[in-house]
Amino acid sequence: MNKSVVLVDKADRLGGHTKTYIDPASKQPIELGVAEYDNTTLVRNWFTRLRVPLYSFNFTIAGVTSDFVDFQTGQAANRTPTATPEALDRYVQQLANYPSPNYSLDNGSSPVPPDLLLPFGQFISKYGYEGAMPYFGLYGQGWGNFVTLPTLYAIKYFTAEALAAQTRGALAAKANSKLYENAEIELGGDALLSSSVLRMNLSANDHVDVTVQTPSGPKLIRAKKILSTIPPVLENLNGFDLNATELSVFDKFRYHTWYVGLLQNSGIPDNLTLFNYGLSNEEPYNLAVLPAAYDLYATRVPGLHYFTFGLNDSETHFTESQIRTNILFSIARMRARNILPPSPAAELKILNLTAHTPYEVYVSSEEIGKGFYTKLFELQGQRNTYWSGAAFVTHNSAAVWNYTDSVVERMFR
Repeated sequence: MNKSVVLVDKADRLGGHTKTYIDPASKQPIELGVAEYDNTTLVRNWFTRLRVPLYSFNFTIAGVTSDFVDFQTGQAANRTPTATPEALDRYVQQLANYPSPNYSLDNGSSPVPPDLLLPFGQFISKYGYEGAMPYFGLYGQGWGNFVTLPTLYAIKYFTAEALAAQTRGALAAKANSKLYENAEIELGGDALLSSSVLRMNLSANDHVDVTVQTPSGPKLIRAKKILSTIPPVLENLNGFDLNATELSVFDKFRYHTWYVGLLQNSGIPDNLTLFNYGLSNEEPYNLAVLPAAYDLYATRVPGLHYFTFGLNDSETHFTESQIRTNILFSIARMRARNILPPSPAAELKILNLTAHTPYEVYVSSEEIGKGFYTKLFELQGQRNTYWSGAAFVTHNSAAVWNYTDSVVERMFR
């Protein structure tokens, strides 16, 4: 396109939700964020463009077995929940009744279908998709009690395209962060890391002024246009020159937090993965009672287990100490029922705790029904500012990249 760009990121690296831990001793990578990618032409082209080989994604580790256990009680489920193909097929057929949700399902041309305003649990019950819940539960992590979320967000994430891509086999790099490391090299000095917006001035018709705090001091960027891809919740938009319309739209967003990290000295055998399977009546569909770990995965590094951890709908932050205590109690309950061996002498440690937040930003069914997404997408291009990211699509790299491509094309028409 023959355009000059400057990229501003508050982190000290590129990648956002993509973060790879490299074990110092074995050099074995462990993904603490984006683990896999849909097998699409766009994904393959993007990795080829940045010279990163892709391989078939395989989370299976030879010799590792899985147990489903209620982490709240330590009781074994004594079953392996499996999604039924029949229920998934009917769900995919149902999706054909709605326009594509990946951009703006609420485009102002017609009301949002009432089904998509239902809590997702009611949608499942209405159409008898209970057999698909093991799939939804496994991949719907980090959304709080996701069966209470408006169905719109579920079908934006669990799309027919995503299910088809899983059938074709997902893709991954040896270390997914390599993609962004190569992008950073290519951008060179045009990538301002550990930097944040101090203030903006969007009053001119032909340019925007953005003052950025960098490690070497403030820098003024004068650009023709801005593309923001951060989660557009108000606490993220300090320094942005928001007008009254933008403030009223972004103020509606709420969000969840999803934690990922590694456990050391857990006493869990290296060949065992544990999934949190709710056996009480507190949550429907045998979902985990939150806050809690969703799973404790064996890794290819002896002595390390990978975990994911979710909060309930009323919480957006836990300290590392709170997460550690919660997991310790879960492990103790499983030891008490002899699912795990006796406690090791060493103290449980959490390594590289990563908070994916704001995660899965959302609004209420009432706001969706009143045209929230029409108002959100009408912000595109106003005052030379454009928007992208998961808030506009869903938490799927291929979908976000595809939508961002369409936004960039619009910016330079």
